[in-house]
Amino acid sequence: MKARKTKDRILDTSIRLFNERKASNVSTVQISAEMGISPGNLYYYYDNKEEVIRYIWTERMKSEAEALVEKYAEVRSAADFIECIREVLKHCLKYRFFYTELTTLFANDNMLIDMYRDLKDRIRAAAVEMHKTLVREDMTPELDRDDIEAAADNGVALLVGLVMYCDVMAVEGQSMEVSASKALIRMVRYMIMMKRFGSAMSAELEKELERMPASV
Repeated sequence: MKARKTKDRILDTSIRLFNERKASNVSTVQISAEMGISPGNLYYYYDNKEEVIRYIWTERMKSEAEALVEKYAEVRSAADFIECIREVLKHCLKYRFFYTELTTLFANDNMLIDMYRDLKDRIRAAAVEMHKTLVREDMTPELDRDDIEAAADNGVALLVGLVMYCDVMAVEGQSMEVSASKALIRMVRYMIMMKRFGSAMSAELEKELERMPASV
């Protein structure tokens, strides 16, 4: 039981420090110092920082990301769409070190790439199915396969961009959650402006934006 608690504390502390300083700027020595334990104690549980990050993925992030796959499948309306995006954004903010430093993390750990790739493909497939469902429900105009896949890819790119934007705003002293909510509202308004959605969906999205809280 004590070992389990120590392992969990290491993961919790690492997530916090990685989010605050970036994973690339945090060493295992700094993690152990923050916890008040010796580096040797940390190495008893995890061989190195890369293994800590892999365990953050398998023990924390993966199950949450898998739940988001199910969330995509539940989207049937504008309200569902907004709620789905909010949940994905909250997850990305919770582990923002991961999503803002993907290329660096992958460059340092090939094993992490393989662990991430399968779930990433499932999330993309779920996003594609979500867009197909919205077409069937007449919430978006008819789209061909290429357009649907592009919409799914663009959605992922936009969310990662939002996380990076919120990260910058946090450095400037602004609330991460409030910045995220504002950025999300602007993103959806832009989608409406560009007529990415049909008139029915646009009208519903406008209503949902009015109901959105100030914080994600």
